[in-house]
Amino acid sequence: MNYHRLYFVNWQRQVTVEEQNGRLVVVKRNKPSKEFHEFVIAYTYSLISMLLAHPSRPSGLDEIMRNEGSEMRSVLHTMGIPTPELISIDETTLVEEYKAGGDLYAALSKGGAAHLARLAGQLTAKLHGAGYAFIDNKAQNFLVDDDSVVRTDLGFTQKNSSSYARSMDLGSFLASVMDLDSYASIADSFYDGYREESGRRFTMLSIIIRNLLSIGFSSNSALTLRNMLIDTRAMLDV
Repeated sequence: MNYHRLYFVNWQRQVTVEEQNGRLVVVKRNKPSKEFHEFVIAYTYSLISMLLAHPSRPSGLDEIMRNEGSEMRSVLHTMGIPTPELISIDETTLVEEYKAGGDLYAALSKGGAAHLARLAGQLTAKLHGAGYAFIDNKAQNFLVDDDSVVRTDLGFTQKNSSSYARSMDLGSFLASVMDLDSYASIADSFYDGYREESGRRFTMLSIIIRNLLSIGFSSNSALTLRNMLIDTRAMLDV
């Protein structure tokens, strides 16, 4: 089996699956362009917030590094949000527990796993209920663990309960799956999980953010445009 294919290509890090001390682990080594890519993500977050009249500060580079460590993982676990076990971390390399199911986007792209999007919606709602936001909430940042999901790539997580931050989480997840044939069922499942846990519907702001981010996330513009036209009124708090 090619274990590497079970993990998505990361902008900031080179991701490999290796054996250490008799167990498989995921090793994430910083790319030379890591800080630039993190700047692009932070700048995009801030720019969209200003364009939508919800000015918001992104995480700084020091915060991004700290958030990958044990402290943030412990905070998330108290909320009921599982993360892979952190094995080691330093300025250039992060090693964490291997999850055989790979990332959620890959699972969803194969069809038949839409129920996992519901679990991602529930975890996102738990985070919001505690006054936090992931900010970079792509489906690729959830890993499949048997019939459940866990959250990885925690760098941009911040204590932020603003409408914009919550909408960024919802919009970025939806945008990350907009190029899939099964988008409609995935979006419905994610929404169902989120509303079940939080009692909230989605905001129009989250759909606007979804549409803006889809431009950069999509690998199939025709399919993305088709999915963008799906009626979302049943999800919205209007």
